[in-house]
Amino acid sequence: MPRLINASTIAELQKDAFNFCYLVYFDFSSDLYLTDWAHDIVYDGDTYSANGHLLSVGSPIENNQLSVGSIKVSLSGVEQSYISIFLQQDWINRRVKIDKAFISDSGQVIGAPIPVYDGQISKFNIDENDSESAIDVTITSHWANFEMKTGRFTNNNSQQYHFDGDLGFEYAANSVRDIKWGRG
Repeated sequence: MPRLINASTIAELQKDAFNFCYLVYFDFSSDLYLTDWAHDIVYDGDTYSANGHLLSVGSPIENNQLSVGSIKVSLSGVEQSYISIFLQQDWINRRVKIDKAFISDSGQVIGAPIPVYDGQISKFNIDENDSESAIDVTITSHWANFEMKTGRFTNNNSQQYHFDGDLGFEYAANSVRDIKWGRG
């Protein structure tokens, strides 16, 4: 992912010490803006909530090989509204944008945040035990579905799913062996 870094951000990075945080945007019916900073962050007209429910943001792995990347974000399951979002809304392929922002001592974003990851939710897992509750969200690149096979298959199970009782493909698996595809 190309990253252009703002000159003010570069100047901040050249200092011996600096503050940074993650700004995470979830594209749900009611947009969700979260940060791991100690206070709410206002950037580009949006308020990123510092409610302590953004537990962790994984690190994307980049290499020179063609591969589908992913990253994990953990949210607190203590806030029941997050669990409700994942259990009651259409969450699959919802956009998630993760940026790293550098913060001044007064709590303002310096320059512009650096894009870390921009992808879609592919799965989630609610992990609860006696002492903690977390929602682990896996975000993948939009290329994750590139090789996915869609539609119906020419087998009996697929036919029964769509047309219960229709036996038109009952022996389809056996007949495929007899077809000479490009062979004499």
